[in-house]
Amino acid sequence: MSCKQQVLVTVPFSTSRMRRLREAAGDDATVTQALVAPNSSEMRELLSSADVVIGEPSPELLAQQTRIRWVQMTWAGSDLYTQGAITFPEGVRLTNVAGAAFGHIISQYVVGQMLALAQNLPTYVRQQTQEEWATAGPVLSLEGATVLIFGAGDIGTCTARRLSSFSCHCLGVCRNTQRSLPPFERLVTLGEAEELLGEADVVVGCLPNTPETAGYFNERRLRAIKPGGLLVNVGRGNFVDCDALARVLAEGHLRGAALDVTCPEPLPKGHPLWSEPRCAITPHQAGGSFGKCPQTEERICSICCENLRHWFAGEPLEHVVY
Repeated sequence: MSCKQQVLVTVPFSTSRMRRLREAAGDDATVTQALVAPNSSEMRELLSSADVVIGEPSPELLAQQTRIRWVQMTWAGSDLYTQGAITFPEGVRLTNVAGAAFGHIISQYVVGQMLALAQNLPTYVRQQTQEEWATAGPVLSLEGATVLIFGAGDIGTCTARRLSSFSCHCLGVCRNTQRSLPPFERLVTLGEAEELLGEADVVVGCLPNTPETAGYFNERRLRAIKPGGLLVNVGRGNFVDCDALARVLAEGHLRGAALDVTCPEPLPKGHPLWSEPRCAITPHQAGGSFGKCPQTEERICSICCENLRHWFAGEPLEHVVY
């Protein structure tokens, strides 16, 4: 009789969702939740007896293990394992939750920031703290606005769908431009997108980190955006050169920017974007999950459960990175 596989859960799923994970794994596994420091000796010991991990163990500890066969991440981005200095263990499967978990909530953030900047709300919040009653100037209507969305996956598509209610013209930037993908009016490549920057009232960044996208928005491309335009970045911080953005905003070329991600992250104290009135910065929280957004946690749990069923049935996994 073969031993049961050990599934280690290192993230704070609720009791009810842990029950669902155990049901999905079935009788062939023992599912244990352990919420300990990712680099601790206790975590090292737990990993040494695990066959499957749900969560994000540190690359350093993961590289020391020989038993683990599959890591199911609860994040969309897999940079922790694919972009770091430590090579992900050969022969170990890696899956994430990209394409299904975070679009609903991150798109809400994008639209919220767009509306806030369009209506001068950050200025009015600052004025309120000073008990000042004064107009902040013209507003920007989103009706008929051209929105260039870098990324036509879950986040980009959810964003375009929400913006369709404002009668925006949404263009998606992606590799496969031969498909029809409502609510995008048109799909373009990264190279073609540069020619459209001058028409964009709003630019949204929600691309993953790749050699092609790192540093894409340098000073030249930021200045190519339509004067008075908005920039919202929720993908990867290195998509936008923050030093260049500070200069472009200070000169008034853009109406404003909202950054949930930066490079470096966080920005160092004293960086000009911290005090730039046209820039809203949040601490990488647009895609809140555990303890922040129940709907996102539910989506993550469903993906993990489905992949557990696939794993123990010997079927192909979904959301595969490696």
